[in-house]
Parts: sequence; structure tokens; C-alpha cells
Amino acid sequence: MSFQVVRHEHPNIFVVNRQTYETYRFTVGDDVMLSFDGAPSDLGEARRTAIAFLAQTRTKEYAASVASAP
Repeated sequence: MSFQVVRHEHPNIFVVNRQTYETYRFTVGDDVMLSFDGAPSDLGEARRTAIAFLAQTRTKEYAASVASAP
């Protein structure tokens, strides 16, 4: 299946299944990511997509902070 992050409004990440157009909402906390919407069968892959998005965002933020350091 094909999943994509379609919106990020802190603390929520919205992931859509591009085949069924089902939307999954994940709320990001300090230690936990909780799912509120979506079918359980697709939940694992949607969660991995959200986590990959977070990792990519954090990597870009870190690289920008290192580049701006004196």
C-alpha cells in the first residue's frame, strides 16, 4: 500500500492511504505516538510512514542547526 504524510500540525501528523483515501491521525507526545483514526490492518505501515517523516524532519533540523553554528 502507498502511504503519504499529508499534513503536520503539531502535535498531529496526518497520513493518508493513497489507495483507499483513509486518513490516519497520529498524536506525537514526548515518549509515545498514539493513533486515533484508521483501520487496524493498515495501522503498522501508516505508523512507520509517520515515524519516517519525524525522523527526516529531525535530521533536517539538526543539519540546519549544525550549519548555522559558529
